[in-house]
Amino acid sequence: MSPSKKMIGMVAMVACLVVPWATAAHGAPEAEAAAAAVPATIPLTVTNNSDRGDQVYLYILGERNGDMGYSDASGTFHPWPDAGTTPSPAPDASIAGPARGQSKTIQLPKLSGRVYFSYGQKMTFQVVLDGRLVQPAVQNPSDPNRNIMFNWTEYTLNDSGLWINSTQVDFFSAPYQTGLKTSSGEVRSTGMLKPNGFQNVVNSLNGQSGWSDLEHTASNGSVLRVMSPGHAIGEGKISAGVMQAYVDAVWSKYSSATMTVVPYANEPARKFFGRVSGNTMTFTNTSGAQVASFNKPSAASIFGCAGDLPAPNNDIGAISRTLCAGLNRSTLLLGETHPGPSKDTFYQDSRTNYYAKYVHQQMADGKAYAFAFDDVEAQESLVHDGNPTAAYIQLDPFAGTATPISGSGGGTTTPPATSLPQGTGAIKAANGMCVDVPWADATDGNQVQIVNCTYNTAQTWTRSGNTISALGKCLDVAGAGTADGTKVQLWTCNGTGAQKWTYDSGSQQLKNSGSGKCLAVVGGTLQDGQKLEIRTCSTAQAQRWTF
Repeated sequence: MSPSKKMIGMVAMVACLVVPWATAAHGAPEAEAAAAAVPATIPLTVTNNSDRGDQVYLYILGERNGDMGYSDASGTFHPWPDAGTTPSPAPDASIAGPARGQSKTIQLPKLSGRVYFSYGQKMTFQVVLDGRLVQPAVQNPSDPNRNIMFNWTEYTLNDSGLWINSTQVDFFSAPYQTGLKTSSGEVRSTGMLKPNGFQNVVNSLNGQSGWSDLEHTASNGSVLRVMSPGHAIGEGKISAGVMQAYVDAVWSKYSSATMTVVPYANEPARKFFGRVSGNTMTFTNTSGAQVASFNKPSAASIFGCAGDLPAPNNDIGAISRTLCAGLNRSTLLLGETHPGPSKDTFYQDSRTNYYAKYVHQQMADGKAYAFAFDDVEAQESLVHDGNPTAAYIQLDPFAGTATPISGSGGGTTTPPATSLPQGTGAIKAANGMCVDVPWADATDGNQVQIVNCTYNTAQTWTRSGNTISALGKCLDVAGAGTADGTKVQLWTCNGTGAQKWTYDSGSQQLKNSGSGKCLAVVGGTLQDGQKLEIRTCSTAQAQRWTF
């Protein structure tokens, strides 16, 4: 078969396919010694935990040695047939998926591609010329898949292992998680939404001036998907000038200041220096030689990480993806070395990518592929292992609370949702503020609070067993109380139920064992200096905590 076979869309579309060369460029591990241990296929278990009763269809599509094709349930690869210049129907590559509440295991072959899933209706794929695949591009009103609820995960399985990720680059749609199992039995997963996360993204965008009405709806009015801003610009749903004010500010700053880009985490000495002249930002290396130049980018270029921000797999691309990430997250005015600002500073400017902001906010682990280079500073929803034994996709509910992928088939799996994750570091409220001991005062009875994060000792908590401690004292419910509103304080560790805590990774609640109630911000007010208490557990933002 011809090595030129490719996937194409009905219209130009940005994709985030995990392919071997792209994986290395995105900062994931390159070839590993365990290569020979990776079999030709590994089991893929698809679990249907959705709240939908309609038939699920699965598709495994991708590239092998330059040939495009699909895999059947046994993991056998079938190249697409050749076709003429007019797109013609592709062979039916669908695999019947699991019913609601059930799981189905099929074989995942060595490919670079996607695993699509759809609800209630088979998807339409077409081929042209020498087996090139016409993929869904629902920003095109005539795309036959536009009115189907579907989504996909992206993966590469090769001799160096498995890379598998969730993606929202093109749109945000049917909730799912994806993951893998290592040879030691550890399950790694990503993509789980917070409770009611799907609707929360829709509501947040609809409440944001200039960013509303991005969704596609079914004939019954239900939301099929929320389009990413690059496609929304093409559909006329977002102004093409939505990022202009921020870009103007960045260009103004670096007309008199120098931007230092350090794009390679493993090579900190490789730096590039950017200055603006007119509408062009030019970068030189440490020897003073010009390496790259970029025109003042349009919003479409920013959201697509393309056009004015071309990203080949070289130094130009490394600089470009740093600019792209900084523009989407609105961090290029924060200091002059990039990437650099911590994730707590992302999307804080009023001129930002609100789609990416709200998608990340609703992810249980904070990770997403909301734009093409969301992996800058490791914010991508990707898991990898050099010697995987299984892969997973879990279809999650559109409302309520999802549960983490636990894995199956023996071996050690992820800790129960109610265990307290062990470790030392900050505990963060839903608004990103840190749990803090006021004035770093370890006196018994000092009521803890949330404040802006400074990551000092007063905000450094050790989670050991079922206790949480800072400054040598334990997080404690005053007087072993059980009533709503009982204060949460620092107290000498004594091993009582007032100082024992569990964590639900789905709801992100810290529950006190002695009272059966949840750690909460007083009055539900997420603001600097607000004290903490216990309260009857609910889905309130004031009861959500991350580590």
